[in-house]
Amino acid sequence: MDINQLKAFEHVVRLGSFSKAARYLNLSQPTISIRIQGLEKEVGGGLFYRVGKRIELTEAGKGFLPYARQAIEILTKGMERAQLMQEGKSGFVTIGTLPSYTSGTFSSVIAYLNKNYSEIKLEIHTGHNQQIIEMLYDGFIKMGFMTKPYFNTDIKSIFTFKEPLVLVAHPSHHLASTNRTLSCADMIKNSQPYIIVDWSEESKHWQKSLLSPRIDHLELPPATALDLVFSNNGIALLTESMVTEQLKDKKLVKLQPADLPALYREMALVSLESEQSLSPTAMRFVDAFRKQFNKVD
Repeated sequence: MDINQLKAFEHVVRLGSFSKAARYLNLSQPTISIRIQGLEKEVGGGLFYRVGKRIELTEAGKGFLPYARQAIEILTKGMERAQLMQEGKSGFVTIGTLPSYTSGTFSSVIAYLNKNYSEIKLEIHTGHNQQIIEMLYDGFIKMGFMTKPYFNTDIKSIFTFKEPLVLVAHPSHHLASTNRTLSCADMIKNSQPYIIVDWSEESKHWQKSLLSPRIDHLELPPATALDLVFSNNGIALLTESMVTEQLKDKKLVKLQPADLPALYREMALVSLESEQSLSPTAMRFVDAFRKQFNKVD
């Protein structure tokens, strides 16, 4: 029993004759007859009988009809869903990301996919590098955003990028009005306190090279550092994606001393599968991310 047999049966019922069903389906009448005969063999009895020039459903046909229509509907939806999945327009993707990489470009991609591909269901989990790795090995996520470097040779890099780090303060902080007139060393000295965030070896070395035991400083995780700066307690070097909206709304200001070096957090979108092995739905996420990142970049 296949969907073509069921469609032939349903059209004969709806149109009232084999010839009309054949014309509607663009088939020959013998083809329709063969399909009905095959279906009757599967059902175990006749589905139609003739009354003069008309055809009528047998009792078996009447009993079978609602189930045939339901099967056609389910199979049609199933084939449509399978086609959408092959085209990367439907499906389910699990993503892992760092707690400090859930805004900016990342959230823009989620919003884009939700608006344009509502049949794609994304499940997002957060964790630090080692947790992302464990979720990949456990099959809990398909892809993950991690900081570089990482040393697991079986983890494959799908896409790498550098995320800018920016020095920020509350608009009411006394350093906000001396934005370009102080050096980095002077800003850190007068930050009250300076908040160290470990983004990379390079950025951590740069921050600590400007500190001394007499300078008031804290070493905090990204979210805590952002909370303190947002409440006008010190300044911190944060990722651009974390503070995009706050800078736009002027709830934070970017400090730009002339000697501030270009500092970055190196990131990678990774998977245990190669890019060529990812599902079309997963590749839809990868392509959307690449386009959004390149647009921002």
